[in-house]
Amino acid sequence: MMKTILFLLCSTILFINCDKKKPLDTTMNQDMEIDTMENHPVAYIEEIGRFPSVINECSGMINIDNRIISMNDGSTHSLLQEINPITAEIISTINVAKTSNIDWEALQYNNENIYIADIGNNEGDRENLSLYTIPYQAGPEIICIDTINFIWPDQTEFIASNSHPYDCESMLVEGNVATFFSKNRSDLKTNVYRLDLTTELITKGESISIVGLATDAVKDPSGNVILLSYLTFNGNTFANKISILEVSDGVYKLKESIPISENTQIEAIVHIEDHKYLLGAESETNEGGYLYSLDLGEFYE
Repeated sequence: MMKTILFLLCSTILFINCDKKKPLDTTMNQDMEIDTMENHPVAYIEEIGRFPSVINECSGMINIDNRIISMNDGSTHSLLQEINPITAEIISTINVAKTSNIDWEALQYNNENIYIADIGNNEGDRENLSLYTIPYQAGPEIICIDTINFIWPDQTEFIASNSHPYDCESMLVEGNVATFFSKNRSDLKTNVYRLDLTTELITKGESISIVGLATDAVKDPSGNVILLSYLTFNGNTFANKISILEVSDGVYKLKESIPISENTQIEAIVHIEDHKYLLGAESETNEGGYLYSLDLGEFYE
């Protein structure tokens, strides 16, 4: 109960102070968020271990036949790492040929392909977003066979700003569609974009009031989307949570939100089995980030 109250107190402070240069009018969202948090216990995560220093900003993970592949943010190298889910140690490094890495942020696996989204856009001024399609095969190197270059369809100005809706770190790939959930620094909602992998047409869809900065997405066993997000105050992360999104008539809607116990910056989630997941967190130093386990079984009973 004390941790829940602490989370709510931090969240209240964060909603008011998350952007000093452009204060947000989040009074209504703040009340809605507090109501939601009071309806759920905290999801407690357990530390597995610390990644080696080359994985200091784990921003994505995928599960390929129980092989856990991670992606590191903040690197210009086109590399992935297979990690040991028991120790957080690196098993092998995989070179991703015929790609470049400006700011890789989202990693997904579907239909025997790995998808890497180079969509990091902290200041909102990028005009060169990319999605790479890479057939997966075991070994030290995989090769990109298709690159889709795009911009957000509703963006007309590309001026650097610290408060904008055009950053993104979360993606799902199903069939021939890549769905992106924006990291919205202007109003703490997430905007949904859908990219047709065949026609390369991207469209903007619904906007969901998650009251947070979305960092990764994964499907749960029932077909809902688990969306990671966090809020910060003075550059330090205080509040992490997951938002469970259900789909109705092809549109995502917020079903419920659950606070996460740790106050580190969690940026990656991957499904393991049942309602069990692994989480990857960034490090505040040049040391490796942390690998955590999460069991959401109690929230589905």
